[in-house]
Amino acid sequence: MKAKGEKIVEGCLIGKVLNRRGVSFEGLKFAMQKVWQTSREVKIESLGDNVFMFKFGTESDKRSIMMGGPCHFDRALIVLTEPVGIGDVKKQNFSHTSFWVQIHDVPIMCMSKEMAVELGEVIGKVEEVDTDAAGECFGQFLRMRISVDITKPLKKLIELEQEGEEEEDIPMRVMYGRLPDFYFYCGRIGHQYRE
Repeated sequence: MKAKGEKIVEGCLIGKVLNRRGVSFEGLKFAMQKVWQTSREVKIESLGDNVFMFKFGTESDKRSIMMGGPCHFDRALIVLTEPVGIGDVKKQNFSHTSFWVQIHDVPIMCMSKEMAVELGEVIGKVEEVDTDAAGECFGQFLRMRISVDITKPLKKLIELEQEGEEEEDIPMRVMYGRLPDFYFYCGRIGHQYRE
């Protein structure tokens, strides 16, 4: 029974829609099945409190959805996580989501994979750094996939500290790919201006 149960949990993701209003189950089901281009149908079940279970037909479908995120519904972020333990909804952690992040205004001498990881760690846990065929990061900006703690304000700017007292810190803008509605002033996801 345990082995069979683990196999069921293996093919699932648990998702929470960060919306203070209730979420239409039928609306979510229709939208996700239309947006997610999976090889097999995704079964979706409501678990209450804007939490849903997504059962995938193949491991590759599940991986592509996790890596292609973040996902949105009704202009709100869907935080997807793999079930922990036996899949008890109360034990799931919906505090982190992976974003493709760009860091702009980076000095040329800092355009390396090692420096990208160093700068990205200020924002969250770096999962992947975008490089060219030669493994280098030259371009207008550094781009990386970062697991961000969404319970904290998003970083809009990071600073590169220079050695020497006369040298000013270098500000670098941070831009997040596929960012849902959020209140820019406080920088918190799930907290919108009208609220």
